Amino acid sequence: MTVKGVPLAMVAAGGVLAWSGLFNKTVTQTIQDLVRGKEPVPGPPGGTPLISGSGGAGGVVGTGTGNPQGQVIAADALGYQGAGYEWDGVPADGTGHWDCSSFANWVIGHDTGMTVPGYPRGSYTGTSHGPSTLAWLASIGTVTTRIPRSQLAPGDLCVWQTHMGIAISGRQMISAQNPSSGTRVSGVDGFIPGEVLVCLRLRQVTTTGTRSGPRPHHG
Repeated sequence: MTVKGVPLAMVAAGGVLAWSGLFNKTVTQTIQDLVRGKEPVPGPPGGTPLISGSGGAGGVVGTGTGNPQGQVIAADALGYQGAGYEWDGVPADGTGHWDCSSFANWVIGHDTGMTVPGYPRGSYTGTSHGPSTLAWLASIGTVTTRIPRSQLAPGDLCVWQTHMGIAISGRQMISAQNPSSGTRVSGVDGFIPGEVLVCLRLRQVTTTGTRSGPRPHHG
């Protein structure tokens, strides 16, 4: 699978760094280009590509039913596996000073430049916490669309009243969990007992049909 000529496996395997180096753009700029369905264009000469993700242990982005933009969102989120957790934290520099919702805000609003509730597209910088899980639940019909659990795909949001994560497959998500676990991958079903799971898809992400292919690894 490719995203406008860029192999998705390269995106999910950390190849965004190489791609951004080739075009002399920051990783964040490259990710934003890919999410918008554009091939990155060369940036100004000079400078060093900046890594927006914090690395960490590898993971797998599933390819099943979904879309290229969602795959890029999931791959970017997975790059932060191993980062920390801070309740009511402000992301600021992407080093793990976030809780579950401010982590999602960072990935979606800062890294991909997409709309988060209460902020115009591309305006969330991570210098504030941003919308809470309840604000994300209230975003249905404006920023997001509710989807059936059976349609959950990479890049979709898994939201409960007190927690949220970013799906990396139809069964798993990555989220900022708590101070002891930090930011890590977990199963989706049964993660918050007693609360109703709501699956959301960003309205800016267009479903392009069923995709298949190898399960790329994110380094």
